[in-house]
Amino acid sequence: MSVQSISLDCCEETQPTNPKKDVFPRRKKASKGLDLYKIQNPIPEEIRDIEELTLFFDKYKLVPFAGTSKHTGHALLYWYLMLAQLSPTHSACISKKLKYAVGGRGTFIRAEDPQWDLGEENTPLTTAEKVQYRDALNDFVIFENGVTDFHRRIGWSYEATGNAWIELVYSEVVGVGKVTLKAHKVTNVLYLKSKAGEARRVAVSPIWTDDYLRKHPFREVPIYPNFEQDEDGNLRTMFHLKNGDNDWYGRPESQGSDLYKYREVQDATYLIKQAGSNFVGQLIMEIEDDQLDDAESDAQKAGFGSLTDRFSKNYTAQADDPASVVITARPFGSRPMFVFQVKPNTNEAWYQTVGDINEAKIMQSHGCTPRFMGKEVAGGFSQDVFISDYVINMEPVINELRGILTRFSNQAVTAAWIDLFNRPELNQYSISFVPPIQSQIDALKNATITPQQQPAQPAQTLI
Repeated sequence: MSVQSISLDCCEETQPTNPKKDVFPRRKKASKGLDLYKIQNPIPEEIRDIEELTLFFDKYKLVPFAGTSKHTGHALLYWYLMLAQLSPTHSACISKKLKYAVGGRGTFIRAEDPQWDLGEENTPLTTAEKVQYRDALNDFVIFENGVTDFHRRIGWSYEATGNAWIELVYSEVVGVGKVTLKAHKVTNVLYLKSKAGEARRVAVSPIWTDDYLRKHPFREVPIYPNFEQDEDGNLRTMFHLKNGDNDWYGRPESQGSDLYKYREVQDATYLIKQAGSNFVGQLIMEIEDDQLDDAESDAQKAGFGSLTDRFSKNYTAQADDPASVVITARPFGSRPMFVFQVKPNTNEAWYQTVGDINEAKIMQSHGCTPRFMGKEVAGGFSQDVFISDYVINMEPVINELRGILTRFSNQAVTAAWIDLFNRPELNQYSISFVPPIQSQIDALKNATITPQQQPAQPAQTLI
């Protein structure tokens, strides 16, 4: 039995599929039991780096977000950021999960073992302990833009790309030490190439171009547990939160619905261009191509690959402002030009059906239920249907995301207590967040049964 592999790696080189040649060959081959044709991943063709970007990574010895020796694939990072901004369902899921995970007020809990549950009762912190730890944080640790905004920034970066970066900076002013935690944009931090066994380092820069780096070289920061002193005498280290098992950079947990996210963006782009730029429909035209010789054609002189490439860059959806009608003339007496009109897809039911499928797949990959996302869903006779749905289906998802983000930030705070301030007694406390719906959940758990909620009594028979 011969089974060909199905390519799911966005980083590998993938060539376009020719259906006549690769999927439906004219000559039927001898059956070999079960023979599956290879499905080509359409994403690599969308995120292929230009040659200039490939040479840039080779010059500065940086590790791209994804790629092979031929194609860096760093554009995949910007592709993920584009999906998080332009896919409405994907963006809404990220925003809603973060509001419930780290959007509430900050609080403190007793530090727990993230790996093991020993069955011991974890007593809540007293008010005095919370005040003591809050004062210690205010005295020694600064969260850039506040603790809530700080966690929402690293949470958005993690959900959108599968990566988050925190830089710890230790400085002293008049003999008093202070730690500042800064959440970096995922586009500002790149790994420097290193050999196996070497301590990893990252390069930090707001702009990655030759012109900018010549005037403003990037900063190098080691990955924790290594520290390095900069020119100002400050100690610096970087923390990296990565999802998945890739060697360098992570991938978003919702990557299983990447094609459906992209489908949402494509549909919206198509409809916008149809409404804003086109007339009544496209035309398929049969025209004579350039002469194939050593001399450059007019299209090549204009910077295009060929006449067909020039046509597609000006008159199809690939153009910024595509036209829909082209008028040309042939010499008098020549054969008529072949023209065929293709009407735009205005089938409302088709868009509605495809949109519902995309929406369901994206929410499924995020672990979000339709009711949690605000969609109307039948609730039967239950009076607390939203709370029940949240407790049963969404609370595990929200708690997991909150735990991932707070363990990441607490790791940086722990480095401050242990490595810089020598305050190990403060390491027994951790930062957490109160869910904005916690009061409703507590009210539901503590509610008593009202007369309207009493089970119906069987009717009595009069004798």
